[in-house]
Parts: sequence; structure tokens; C-alpha cells
Amino acid sequence: VVSSISVTGYSGGVIIITCRYNRKYTENAKVFCKGQNPGCSDLIKTEEKGKWFHSGRFSLYDNTSAAVFTVIIRNLSEQDSGTYQCASDISWSKDSYTEVKLNIIT
Repeated sequence: VVSSISVTGYSGGVIIITCRYNRKYTENAKVFCKGQNPGCSDLIKTEEKGKWFHSGRFSLYDNTSAAVFTVIIRNLSEQDSGTYQCASDISWSKDSYTEVKLNIIT
């Protein structure tokens, strides 16, 4: 794991999660998924670089020049609390994902 981060949001609100990745994964699709690695379920992923992708309450943008991707979750609820993964390589090698612990306050 590159890192593990904890973020807190408020029920009904919006949260922005910033995930850093190793520059060797710049060309890869980026995925934000819920659950443990491996076997987490994809919520949103990039199809190409340099543009926002939207899926329901989730948005994702891959800033390849900074080696960071940003995930936005809107209309948060208690059910969103839990463990997520920011992944930059489907091999799940140790340096290719960041674990995100999300806590929602009502």
C-alpha cells in the first residue's frame, strides 16, 4: 500500500478525496472501488486522461502531470462509511493503490 488515508464527511454533503500514485502508473486507468483489496467493487474509473468522469454520485479526474487522481462523492450517507481503494494498476502490486477509510458523520 502506498498509503492509507482517513477522510471524514457529513451526511448529505460532498467529500473530495485526493489519491497520489507512482508515476510509472501514469498511463493506466484509475479506479475507485469499495471494499478490501483484492475483490473490491468498482464505483468509477477513468477511460482516458485529462477529463472528468461521472457515475451517479461519483466523479473522478486523473491529473497525470501531478500523479494524483481526485474522487468526489456527493450526497453522502451513513452507508458510504467504510473502506475504499484508489487503484492505479489492476495487478494490485503493493505500490499501486491507496486505502481510504471514509467516516460519515450524521
